[in-house]
Amino acid sequence: MRSTLKRIAFIAAFAALIIMAPSAALAFDETTSTLPPDMDEATCGGCHDPWPDAIFVDPNSGVHGGYTITTSKCSECHSVHQAPASGVMLLPGATTKATCLTCHDGTAGRGVYGTIAARGLTVGSSHSIEDTTVVPGGDENTGGAISVAFSGPGGTLTCTSCHSPHGADVVNAYVGERERSYTWGVIGTTNSSKLLKQSPGNSTTPTADYGSDWCLGCHKGRSSGLSAAHNHPADSKATTTTPFIYTNVAKLNSDTLTGVTELGTLAGTNRGYLMPFPRTAQQTGHAPICQQCHEDSRMVGTLSADGTQGDAAAYTITTPDGWTATDNPRFQNFPHETQNYRMLVEATSTAYYDDLCLNCHPVQQLP
Repeated sequence: MRSTLKRIAFIAAFAALIIMAPSAALAFDETTSTLPPDMDEATCGGCHDPWPDAIFVDPNSGVHGGYTITTSKCSECHSVHQAPASGVMLLPGATTKATCLTCHDGTAGRGVYGTIAARGLTVGSSHSIEDTTVVPGGDENTGGAISVAFSGPGGTLTCTSCHSPHGADVVNAYVGERERSYTWGVIGTTNSSKLLKQSPGNSTTPTADYGSDWCLGCHKGRSSGLSAAHNHPADSKATTTTPFIYTNVAKLNSDTLTGVTELGTLAGTNRGYLMPFPRTAQQTGHAPICQQCHEDSRMVGTLSADGTQGDAAAYTITTPDGWTATDNPRFQNFPHETQNYRMLVEATSTAYYDDLCLNCHPVQQLP
């Protein structure tokens, strides 16, 4: 009886703790973030609900959408009469990046930028915000780099080059791999657009789904459909009428050694980064999408000696933001920054080796 009462008391106390606990934003430590004094951090929970699937699904969650006649979200970012003189669009920061970082500042390594360095590791590659105008592979005539006038200072790439801050004209929602931070650790992934624009950069051709065509909005010279530049095949609308996308690729159907594939999302396993040879029925007529080579750093596994089967490495995330060194993938920050060279799934911080190529091209099958 006494042990039963103790259990009841513990459950009641824990429930009270949950009710009393403040909500947390998804990319900053609300006790130390750099929000201006006129923004009340005590009410963060009014805009940010950290639990899985809440962001942008519940109209009361997030300042980036769900505006109604009864919400009060605009004033969280825009100050009608007291905005800094150095700012733009009545925003608290002097630039778009500065404004975004008033919340998404990666304090204590709890964000998409800063987590790798916070663990004492080297960033191998990143999308450099408000630092460059150069797009690698941006020239569709030569396949080489090109300078583009983005909307950041001096024409540099900025957050809104890829993201739509008000949730307008965004890609279809999908579940990614980033595990969200919270006081008690991992709280799960979210099903949302990630505020990705349908037309990133200066693209004039919108794409409804996240996949190769989204990347090609900026990296036009990497398309497999070009005649002037020869690239590794990548599934896109330039190569097929129904290309694979992030949520629909041919992947191994098990983490154990198998040559059988199924259609499904790239997220949540490492099975989509190995391609048995000969290709399976689901793979026939399709090339890999960009994200099957370029994604968060990880060990994907290996093909069998003859290449007919794949043995995918276990997908394990036990803590958010790379706190556990053995997690695979340890970080889920792509395409913001990764540990590896050119954001390749398997590489060092400075180069890649044949190990990457052998995930799809077994030695015994080479001509």
